[in-house]
Amino acid sequence: MSRITEMERLELFVANLLEKYNTLLAEKNNLVELLAERDFTIESLESDLASMSDERGEISTRVNGLLGKIEAWEEEVGVAAPVAKGGASDKGGIQGNLFSVDSQDSSAAE
Repeated sequence: MSRITEMERLELFVANLLEKYNTLLAEKNNLVELLAERDFTIESLESDLASMSDERGEISTRVNGLLGKIEAWEEEVGVAAPVAKGGASDKGGIQGNLFSVDSQDSSAAE
């Protein structure tokens, strides 16, 4: 009779072991799937970041070009920047004159 109980205990132990193995295998598969989703998300975000970085560089280049054109126009037209004690314009440089209310008011008064 003790052999039967030992055999039953062994069967229960093996059944419990197989159940735990299947549970761990399912958890592993879930984690592998989650990892694949995260990898895809990371790749997508890296692609977006590279795209935005390129776009930022292009915008910076275009803004610098526009500023260069404005400065060239100001030099061509002869817009003089008022000089403060430090040697710089008190309105933010040459563009300060172009966009300031004071320069528009003074040109309207003339």
